[in-house]
Amino acid sequence: MRDNPLARWSVSGLVALTLLLATTGAGLARPEEAITPVDQYNTSKAKSLASTYRGQLVQFYEQIYHCLPWLGVMKNGIGFRQPRGVEADDRYLSVWVNIDQMDDGSFGTLPAERRVSAMFSRYGVDLLRRMVGLSGIAGDANVHGFGVVLSWLKPGTGRGPSAQPVTETLALFIDKATFGEFLAKRLPAAEFVNRARLSVFDGREALGRLPLEIWEDTFNTTFKLKGYEPPRDQKC
Repeated sequence: MRDNPLARWSVSGLVALTLLLATTGAGLARPEEAITPVDQYNTSKAKSLASTYRGQLVQFYEQIYHCLPWLGVMKNGIGFRQPRGVEADDRYLSVWVNIDQMDDGSFGTLPAERRVSAMFSRYGVDLLRRMVGLSGIAGDANVHGFGVVLSWLKPGTGRGPSAQPVTETLALFIDKATFGEFLAKRLPAAEFVNRARLSVFDGREALGRLPLEIWEDTFNTTFKLKGYEPPRDQKC
């Protein structure tokens, strides 16, 4: 197993974010703002999905809120998106989150592709797996796949009174069949990455596809915030 460069990270305060998706408002969302409203979609398929599965989207938001409190869902961050560059009306259940953690110093010394790989291994795979667990949505033929957009404070920015925070962001979309094969361990990680649509951003600057590695990371299932327990009726 590869060394995990996030192993010594600790939870910290939330940071400001830059806008990534033109169709999504910036800023962390209150519960009523987290889910993209039906009237913001431009096709009947998307409107139907958003209306039909509103209840499950709310449940998904609540699961993140209660079980992964170190993640902040962005405004309109949960919805049925199209990856950039896709002309067909292929809809992906997707979530955009800000990752609320602090670098211990070593993370900033890593190249961008290692930072991206660490973030996806820890948070991206976990969020995708949780989306597969939404049985109604996952089983709908009109849902082409799943997507995650992960944003975090770029190491070395956002500190000091005049410093301007910059976010690094990974956007990855994958079709349902490929992710199912990956979860069942029938598909190597390298082939999963090869099939995925992914883009990396440094603030607003698009870096395109960076090399992405995936390794096992159990942080989200083992880490506990001191003094915090999720509600008893919330299955994490």
